[in-house]
Amino acid sequence: MDRAAAVRKEIQNFMDQYYAREDGASEGADMFDIDSFTVVQLVLYLEDKFDIVILEELHGFGGGDFDAFAAFVAATGQEHDAA
Repeated sequence: MDRAAAVRKEIQNFMDQYYAREDGASEGADMFDIDSFTVVQLVLYLEDKFDIVILEELHGFGGGDFDAFAAFVAATGQEHDAA
């Protein structure tokens, strides 16, 4: 499994846990569907899960869906691994 796919899987895990009380609420959810507090919670979750720094690099994310965000997180993590 490539890094972006692993990140995407964790994003889905987070969304499923976050919306656990609302059956099916995370289905089809997009980055634009979550508020800024939830975005920060997601970023902190991914930072902890993958031991990477994302929050400081978030200004470089141009937007998009969770797949685009997973690719951004994976690329950001690889850049920090190389540094």
